[in-house]
Amino acid sequence: MMGVTIALVAILALGGIGIYTVLKTMQNFQPGRKKIQKDLQQIRAEMQPWVADLVPWSREEMEQLSFNQVKRTSRKRVVSSSKGIFTTIYHEPVIAWTYKKYLGPKENALLYARTSKNEFIYRIKNEEVEVVVDDHLVGKIDAAGRLFNYKGNKQLAQINRSSQELLLPVVLGEKEIGSLTNPDQSNKSNPRAFQLLTDMDRAEEEVFLSLAVLEMVRRDIGK
Repeated sequence: MMGVTIALVAILALGGIGIYTVLKTMQNFQPGRKKIQKDLQQIRAEMQPWVADLVPWSREEMEQLSFNQVKRTSRKRVVSSSKGIFTTIYHEPVIAWTYKKYLGPKENALLYARTSKNEFIYRIKNEEVEVVVDDHLVGKIDAAGRLFNYKGNKQLAQINRSSQELLLPVVLGEKEIGSLTNPDQSNKSNPRAFQLLTDMDRAEEEVFLSLAVLEMVRRDIGK
């Protein structure tokens, strides 16, 4: 009798694990806005200790930003996740980020990035990226690296996503304002991430970073 009871408990336990796994998988397949908002709040809380340690953001840190990272980790479960902190060429922490990939046939993910000054939220789905900076919707980035306004009928900026060039220019309107260094084409061990061509006001810097930070993370995780 005792053996039968133990067997039944084991079966129920395994069934519970199976149901939990199925529910967890379903929850993370094409998640809705409510699920995304919940995950975003969790990510914000988890990242807060890192954000507190970032050096103050300024033009100088922007010019000295590199592809070097600290605290870089990856985890593969039902939902894959990666995170790290980009530093300057002098190893000062300046941009903290977390990338969370959901289940789906195409890239379906949430990317959160922070400087000491700005918060960047990217909702990646169906080859399109919705970008929010400091609680205001900047627009949407398509697979070609073009940033459109939130209505999708006006191109604001573009980053050249070519993998063959050393520099990936960022064009705002018709003006090139800077470039992202292609780490795969650079012969330096710790190259500067940006080459800036002009002074930028707050809005221009937000647009530049919206494109550049997304590209930096995607190249890091192999997207």
